[in-house]
Amino acid sequence: MAVFRTGNPALSDKTFQGLTRTGEGAMTLQGTVNKTGIGLLIVVAGSVITWNMEQPVLLMILGAIGGLVVGIVTAFKRDWAPFTTPVYAFLEGLLLGGISRMYDQQVEGIVPLAVGLT
Repeated sequence: MAVFRTGNPALSDKTFQGLTRTGEGAMTLQGTVNKTGIGLLIVVAGSVITWNMEQPVLLMILGAIGGLVVGIVTAFKRDWAPFTTPVYAFLEGLLLGGISRMYDQQVEGIVPLAVGLT
């Protein structure tokens, strides 16, 4: 059986060395589902803000640049992830909501259709 290797530096063997557990137990499926759900709710909250704006360009730029900065910080400071993940989710929600709004203004109803099919 072949072992699959990745060229992604964020997933190298060195990435996972020296990590310490900061909880009472091991990672569980239910914990993962809960954190994913909370992250999605935060993305939706950010996207609702820019979706309801007439000109969301400034908040979209804030979301794009802020999301990039927070993503890079999280890549280098992995122990900050519990705090930077909600911030990143909100900023990306701002960007996604604004982009979705702009597409919906061009083609009426395309965004609800895309979300529904996704």
